[in-house]
Amino acid sequence: MLRANTPRIARRLFDLCSPSRMYRWLVHGLALAVVVARPIAAQARDTLSLDLTVGPSVGSDDRKHYGNADGVAGEVTLAFRPHPDRVVAPLAAIAIGRQSPVEGNGDAKCVVFPGDGSGCAPSFPAFGHAGLLGGIELRATHLAIRMLTGPALYGAGGVSGWGGQLHVDGSIGFTHLAIVSAGRRSWIASSTGGWLRCRSWEVGLRVQ
Repeated sequence: MLRANTPRIARRLFDLCSPSRMYRWLVHGLALAVVVARPIAAQARDTLSLDLTVGPSVGSDDRKHYGNADGVAGEVTLAFRPHPDRVVAPLAAIAIGRQSPVEGNGDAKCVVFPGDGSGCAPSFPAFGHAGLLGGIELRATHLAIRMLTGPALYGAGGVSGWGGQLHVDGSIGFTHLAIVSAGRRSWIASSTGGWLRCRSWEVGLRVQ
């Protein structure tokens, strides 16, 4: 039942993670995080944190079907740390993001020989995704390192499927606000067959 509904769920996810809505979520999320950061910190003692990041991405597939694979990725990550008093502690997170190709950069791969297969290869598809991640966090006075992994649902124009995400980040800052740099790697089992991969390096803010 879930497998049969995956394309429809993925299309809905893709609509919710469209560029205009994604940027709106980032702005609204940052504004909301600033407003609620102090009361959350006072009640939860750094149990909750919200990351907002953006940066370049690169996609690939096992069939080498796509040409231009350069893109831009953005992600919103809400993390829960059940033991904020420990130096090393488990972490659970909900991640929502999007990867979009950079159009018009002249990198399209074309077949110039005559025949039915001639033409330019399409750009790597844009993806929206939602994932449930788990891992650990190492926290010092003003530094923190996180490693997270888990399943995610990916939706894109004409392509959708389940996959997984590996997430590693480091942050430096103060008690309630930090600068974060994150590296992410995604693997997607496409509903049209084959595997898609995407990696990104993003920077942004963490409110905790």
